[in-house]
Amino acid sequence: MIQHFIKYRVLVSIVFYILWGSDFITNVLELSKEVSTYFNWTALVMLFIFWLFILFDISKQNLKDKTFWILSMFLLPFFSPMVYLFKRKNLLHLQNNKFRSF
Repeated sequence: MIQHFIKYRVLVSIVFYILWGSDFITNVLELSKEVSTYFNWTALVMLFIFWLFILFDISKQNLKDKTFWILSMFLLPFFSPMVYLFKRKNLLHLQNNKFRSF
């Protein structure tokens, strides 16, 4: 699943921030209270599942700054998943570099 997130990271980023703004969208569209509540809860569940996938991927990978990434997921939950998706390839490449010092 994470491979799909990586492959379509721009689209995932756009959807992620649209879901974060679901309350704003429901207010702009002037949806009824029932539809607005349903839309907001659906967006919240989807965001939480997405967030969990990223958190599990961070904990599964052998990263040098794993503690930083996990803490940033809790301190900045709306920003750090997107940054991680864009930086993941470089982070894994740096970890697997044969010339890095121990």
